[in-house]
Amino acid sequence: MNPSRRTPLRVLAYSHDSFGLGHLRRSMSVVSAMVRRDGRVHALCVTGSPMPDLFDMPPRCDVVKLPCITKDADGEYQSRTLPVPFYEVVRLRSDLILASIRAFRPDLVLVDHAAHGAGGELVPVLRKLRHEAIRTRVVLGMRDVLDAPHRVRAQMASQRTHDVLRNAYDELLVYGDPRVLDVGDAYDLPADLRAKISYVGIACQRDAVPAPAPRRESATPQILATAGGGADGYSVLRGLIAALRGPLRTADLRATIVAGPLMAADDLGALKLAALNDARIEVLVATREMNKLLDRADLVVGMGGYNSVYEAISRGRRLLVWPRSQPRLEQLERCRRLAALGLLAMLRDEDLVDPESFAQHLREALARGTPDVAASGLSFDGAERAAERLLDGVDSARHASFRIAAAP
Repeated sequence: MNPSRRTPLRVLAYSHDSFGLGHLRRSMSVVSAMVRRDGRVHALCVTGSPMPDLFDMPPRCDVVKLPCITKDADGEYQSRTLPVPFYEVVRLRSDLILASIRAFRPDLVLVDHAAHGAGGELVPVLRKLRHEAIRTRVVLGMRDVLDAPHRVRAQMASQRTHDVLRNAYDELLVYGDPRVLDVGDAYDLPADLRAKISYVGIACQRDAVPAPAPRRESATPQILATAGGGADGYSVLRGLIAALRGPLRTADLRATIVAGPLMAADDLGALKLAALNDARIEVLVATREMNKLLDRADLVVGMGGYNSVYEAISRGRRLLVWPRSQPRLEQLERCRRLAALGLLAMLRDEDLVDPESFAQHLREALARGTPDVAASGLSFDGAERAAERLLDGVDSARHASFRIAAAP
């Protein structure tokens, strides 16, 4: 037997997670798929998520928690909790990441989204990794849409991202489909970097992957409203409640609102107060039953984040979204492209403060048929396909190193 097939395989997954929960959620989906697929895999997730314990860890997986950071109104990073300058938090996080790599000695480092890391914290780590552990394979996992293409191109130029991708990364995995966005064309990547790109499809949780089964509509339409982590979801959820309590006050509807664990306490209290004494509306902070709620929903209302949108679409749910446009245009770009494919409808900023307009969007969304996901050609098994590709890449690198070591 090839000795590389007997040796434990160590994976370190990094997700910077400054504002929401999406990066760690996506990383966990891929890591879980690797653990299921191969009994040799042991994983260490290094994350800045403020709430990593919200996710069920797969077997043989543990977490290193980095000090939290967040973004201000202009999209600039700052310390979330420690009363120190941001550059000190970056240095501390960078030291912790490097110490984790040196102690864990991973065969694979999987970075989610941020090639440089938050505030450039990964750059010195990747430089030392290349000098100290040349057998470690380094892969960047990218969501489909990063921002408006012209903004991404400008940021890549100013941060010399092409050099980082060229010198530090062996492969670029895109958790998406070129029918939504061709990363090479949109971001004007040079030919050598395009050669590193592999599209693996949309990375959803495992139970969202099978083709949506036809479902019998319940007698009372069920609305599920969710804003991901919830840090910036108050406006759309409050707008929904105003529509339900105003123009739709006599409508036969039920709504489950999942505010999100990162929503400010005052905003959460305001939502609960607004829904008070309406038996049709349930307000939750968070839930481990989100997949069941999605399966029962006739309509999903929310924002335009990667996980929220694609987990609803993968199930064939009607989707009405308000994509934020600050501090980045990522959600708006994604939702415009998916709307063009007939997979969702969008709310405007002004709809959130106009209960009549919001209510009309709800009526129209419920009256529409469910989206034809199959016709879009999109696949939602990106986590499984990413896991397969990552494992094959590590095995190939290991096999090559064993051959070199065994050469006379």
